[in-house]
Amino acid sequence: MVVPIRVAIIGLSANAITDWASRAHLPYFLSPTGKAKFQIIALCNSNVESARRSIKAFGLPSDTRAYGSPEDLAKDPDVQLVVCSTRVDKHYNTTMPSIKAGKDVLVEWPLAEDGTKARELRDEAKKAGGRTIVGLQGWYVPTTLKLKEIIASGRIGKVLSSEVRAARWLNDNSVPDGLKYFAQRAVGGNFVTIGFGHVWDWVQNVLGDVENIESRLQIQRPRLKVLDSYTGRTIETIKSDVPDLISLTGSLPESEHVVKGATFAMRFRRARAFQGEPALVWTIFGERGEIRLTAAVDNMLQVSQLADVTIEIDDHESRRVQRVDFRWEAFKELSYLSRSYGPIYEAYANGDTTGKYGDFDHAVRRHDQLDALFASFDASEAAKVAGPTANGAAERSEKEEL
Repeated sequence: MVVPIRVAIIGLSANAITDWASRAHLPYFLSPTGKAKFQIIALCNSNVESARRSIKAFGLPSDTRAYGSPEDLAKDPDVQLVVCSTRVDKHYNTTMPSIKAGKDVLVEWPLAEDGTKARELRDEAKKAGGRTIVGLQGWYVPTTLKLKEIIASGRIGKVLSSEVRAARWLNDNSVPDGLKYFAQRAVGGNFVTIGFGHVWDWVQNVLGDVENIESRLQIQRPRLKVLDSYTGRTIETIKSDVPDLISLTGSLPESEHVVKGATFAMRFRRARAFQGEPALVWTIFGERGEIRLTAAVDNMLQVSQLADVTIEIDDHESRRVQRVDFRWEAFKELSYLSRSYGPIYEAYANGDTTGKYGDFDHAVRRHDQLDALFASFDASEAAKVAGPTANGAAERSEKEEL
């Protein structure tokens, strides 16, 4: 008989704004498959009373332990795996005590507010010896698996180039009052890190990490309306410092299925798609054919029912376009938000450590990529403020003297 892995969840709250822990993680743990391998023995919220209310609200056993501080949770010798599903700027402080205590930890994406703190979490985990997981669940969405299967089969030959065009509509030019922090880069959870970041990750899971990146970011709509979550009325207008347009190019790493120097391009915007056009079009152009993935409504495939998604192959030799079937094969008893976490937890329970899920090393690589995009944007904005460069001024002076 397998002894269940003992789990503590940080952020499982009946009053949470996004309630991601209850919608995405809890269903797996309470499923027959989850119960056979895991046992929730503790919750940690902002205070003990909040944790106790959540234990009751979600029907957990009465002997489930309630903690009100990350430090107290870290001292519990029975907890093996800590799952953190809180606001991004709480990840670092809520998980560091458990990481230093040597516990295994799963933290939702983004790992932290920025690459610096993400690296600190990674380094402390390596010192303490605990296993790490980051919540980038797009690896196990059927579309990701199917695209990798098609490319590996050689059906389109080697990949020559790929292009992604996406429009993410989040209440148009507004945010709910509980998500005002999406307009604050310092918090770490925003359109770039979450909206773009998840898609950016599973695209690279299919094609390999993009290299030689050149980017252009822009804030097209600097002012956002804040909507009351209950009435939908505008209650204030705030200024955003988060880019809402990302355009980048780069190259794909050479591999068995990708030619050397293959070009990659991506454009991602926080705005609705043109009327009648899909929210996401991803093409992968090969030597003998082309794959096209289209999502009519939502480009966040890792949290999508996928009912609006199609995958087609244009065979250059036959000149025929074939629609490719894909479907959820595992954890169909779970809601679509929870299904892609099942394989991650299964891989962890089976002792897999390499390539089956993103760990903190992987998270740091993604953070470094995003930080580089932000740095390029900041440099561009600073140049606008500074105006002509000193070199430019010197050149004009020389011309005037001549």
